[in-house]
Amino acid sequence: MTSIRKKLVTDVQANKVTYGKGNVKKYIVVHETDNTRSGADADAHARLQSNGNSRSASWHYTVDDKEAVQSFEHVWRCWAAGSNKGNNEGIQVEICVNADGNYLKAMQNAAELVAKIMKDEGISIGNVVQHNHFSGKNCPRNMREGKISWSQFITMIKNASGDVQQPAPIADNNKYRVLTGTYATKQAAENTQDVLKHRFGWVAYIEPDGAKWRVKTGTFTGMATAQAGANKIKTAKLAQVANVVAA
Repeated sequence: MTSIRKKLVTDVQANKVTYGKGNVKKYIVVHETDNTRSGADADAHARLQSNGNSRSASWHYTVDDKEAVQSFEHVWRCWAAGSNKGNNEGIQVEICVNADGNYLKAMQNAAELVAKIMKDEGISIGNVVQHNHFSGKNCPRNMREGKISWSQFITMIKNASGDVQQPAPIADNNKYRVLTGTYATKQAAENTQDVLKHRFGWVAYIEPDGAKWRVKTGTFTGMATAQAGANKIKTAKLAQVANVVAA
């Protein structure tokens, strides 16, 4: 997880550049600073806010390739999303695009930050939105132009939060039996059958195979279960060969 450092704006300053407290915290709104100057990193933007931003703008976090800096607690309704709904219900995250920074790493750090905010505030992935969602502004511009696509960024968030969808296991409800190799005498086969029935608690049968004998189990559901049964027979040294066959 990328480091998160607090450099909080004072309440006096916050009241000048926000709608005050009472944020509903329903959305996480993703922005890019669009400031490509060298040195325009997270710390620089956080200092801008703490020193008194001359612009009528504010945001909760700035994140670059090294860290995330928090300027406002989530309760503040910052001026960033371009609409009352976005400002009153959103936690605003600005991603740095400074020329001397690593854009990909900044995106990865932003994804980790967003995943943490989602967990802390109970916000769903469906409510992680672009600035464009509320105002129509072309922001986050680089992402919207495909430098790293929005869908890729969402995947990065899911990876960071452990929310990657795993394929559902395919249920195997087929029936199988385990068939041993041959025994030279019926008595040897009966000895194995006795162990399977009375020690393992399985159903077991003896079948002739020419002049020799085999032992066949009752049915197992699923190949994995049947294979575990075959391994158990071999581990117990009841047979050198134990094959799984369709029932």
